[in-house]
Amino acid sequence: GSGHMATHSLVAATSDTIRIWDLGVSSTKQKTSSAYQRGHRSSQSSGSSSNGLGSGAEHAHIATDAVHTADKPAGAIDSITAVSWASDGNTFVVGGRGTSMRQYGRTGETLQDIKLNRQTERGGSMSIAAVKHYGSASESLFVGNSTVRQVRRWDFVRKEYTTCQTHESDISCLAVCAKKRIVASATAQGGEIALFNLQYNTRSDLRSATHKALTCIDIAPGLRSHVSVGSEDGLLQLFDATRSGGAPLRSFSHLHSAPLRGLEFHALSSSTLVTVGLDKRVVVTDANAYSASSNTGSALEIRTQAPLTCLACAQDPYTIGVGTIDGDVLVYDARMTPTPLWSATVRPNHAVVAMDIAMARTDGSASSQPLAR
Repeated sequence: GSGHMATHSLVAATSDTIRIWDLGVSSTKQKTSSAYQRGHRSSQSSGSSSNGLGSGAEHAHIATDAVHTADKPAGAIDSITAVSWASDGNTFVVGGRGTSMRQYGRTGETLQDIKLNRQTERGGSMSIAAVKHYGSASESLFVGNSTVRQVRRWDFVRKEYTTCQTHESDISCLAVCAKKRIVASATAQGGEIALFNLQYNTRSDLRSATHKALTCIDIAPGLRSHVSVGSEDGLLQLFDATRSGGAPLRSFSHLHSAPLRGLEFHALSSSTLVTVGLDKRVVVTDANAYSASSNTGSALEIRTQAPLTCLACAQDPYTIGVGTIDGDVLVYDARMTPTPLWSATVRPNHAVVAMDIAMARTDGSASSQPLAR
């Protein structure tokens, strides 16, 4: 069949090593249905494509076009924890424990360091839990600063911070949605989940069903006002963002048997969630079809050889990238058999702590933001 080529840039980091791969992803139409559809779905589920990810009649192939190792962020970051591509795919920012964040070019060259402390604050090391670019031209960056327990917004043009929400304990994760103008963040203790509306500068809180550490969070694309949160006890919670103080709409306690380490809404569907955990599993769940008694909602499950420590989904929207505790990066196609299409190593025997995928559009520019957001 005829194939088309898309270029993805994948950045992944261990605590001290950052590597960037330019990947050529081509897909070819096939007449046959995929093995995943035939055999890897829950036996009770119907033959229809309940996971919303298409029929699976495509075959994808990934080639490595280039690989780069970034400059070590010595002097700025002692231990890396977070990475985010800008929307054009030309720069990315790395954060962690240190005095600054670092902005890199797409081949790993240092562009600039961004100080973590404001002018009024004492210098010294701070811990960053998460960084996310924001805006159509990525003109700002949201930073989950655990040391001051604040979500701050860095303005690249003005070169200054503004504070959004302050938490009572250390921030563990954050998510942004430019279309809805929301930033969401959660904590490692006490189950705090805060949503900040950037249009009205108002905060609302959601009520977690667990007091265990909240480890990952995402905001649904599209029209639905859903926010999902994963936690240390393997629980996945789905909230209605418009109900301040609200308990979860649904809780999925049987999807993972170990801490969740990554969670993203699928780019095409506000009810489809991709999660990864230390139980060595990638699970794609249709929250609408999920039934706790039979556990048939997980439309796709991929088992890996090592515990998974992070997740990055591309907007193409079938490419799923995961990082392992052993330092490997694996890329899967959600419509296909549960074997990775591509794999590489960031640093052997060092856990991958952060990753992100930017996708080049056909016009040559790239995007790390799903188009629907």
